[in-house]
Amino acid sequence: METGGKFRFSRTIAEKVLHDKVAVITTDAQQDERFSAGQSISDLGIRSVVAAPLWRGDRVDGLICLDSKAQVGAFDAFDLDLLSALGNHVAIAIEQSRLQRVAVEKKRLERELAVARDIQMDTLPKQLPTLEGYELAGFSRPADQTGGDTFDLIPLDENRLMLLLGDATGHGIGPALSVTQVRSMLRVALRLGADLGEAFRHINDQLVQDLADNRFVTAFLGLLDRREHRVRYHSGGQGPTMHYRAAAGAFEWRSATTLPLGFMTIEDLKEPESIELAPGDILGLITDGVFEAENDASGLFGESGVEKVIREHEARPLTELAELVLAQVDDHVGSAPQADDITIVLLRRLPD
Repeated sequence: METGGKFRFSRTIAEKVLHDKVAVITTDAQQDERFSAGQSISDLGIRSVVAAPLWRGDRVDGLICLDSKAQVGAFDAFDLDLLSALGNHVAIAIEQSRLQRVAVEKKRLERELAVARDIQMDTLPKQLPTLEGYELAGFSRPADQTGGDTFDLIPLDENRLMLLLGDATGHGIGPALSVTQVRSMLRVALRLGADLGEAFRHINDQLVQDLADNRFVTAFLGLLDRREHRVRYHSGGQGPTMHYRAAAGAFEWRSATTLPLGFMTIEDLKEPESIELAPGDILGLITDGVFEAENDASGLFGESGVEKVIREHEARPLTELAELVLAQVDDHVGSAPQADDITIVLLRRLPD
């Protein structure tokens, strides 16, 4: 109904159609018991009404309605059938328009995620550094277009290499931003001359300020000195860290040394732990996307899955060894989608 340039309708009729999910026809709404209490019908002077719901599946998203103030009995059953048929076409058109908007928005988000993925992947080492007497390998595969894992290998000089493995809670754009921030802050700290402990503490305290209370980043931050063949490290909630002792054919799995980054301010950071690497030893920094890869029949991939691959193929180049771990993880989960981001960094001291 058009009155004074504004569309006006009876809320009483609309509520009846939407609530009861039924079509309505009345020859005299003012005398109809169903609407006798409807103030809007009286205010608008409505007499004849025909209205039909707009269905989307098993739900009603709206209605189509005709009314008349001038005439009692202006509409009949034929009009109701015609209006119901028209309503079906209108509902289909509305749904198609909605789906088209959803598709356009999905494509826009996919383009933005693709850009975000490119930016994040560009922060990973494009070419691994070289360190005399050592072999390195590393890669990361996110579960979504962007992920919450990162790694970095930063030469400080010809003898020292900084190792970073980071894993933010969750996966997607938010965690991707968090781990990218960790990587950036580490590089800035190193340029400013921070040592291992200072870098770890400053990154942590900044994340405490920046991240929400339910967000944090588990991270391994270690410094390898090839002269000592030792890795000094802080592991903030990140673990287990693998040390394969080649001479004994034995594995040592080390747990975290402190709380995750961003969890709480560090008042007194204890001295870093150390791992001494003998000839042939392998250090493995691996995120829980590997350990927690699950198969309904055989459970988690776990530490045992990693050990099996390394025992069987330890003579292979580390890049191939990392790829074999990933292939075994994929075989373990079968057709199930990747549930979490996967990052593997391997370091081996070459035989003398």
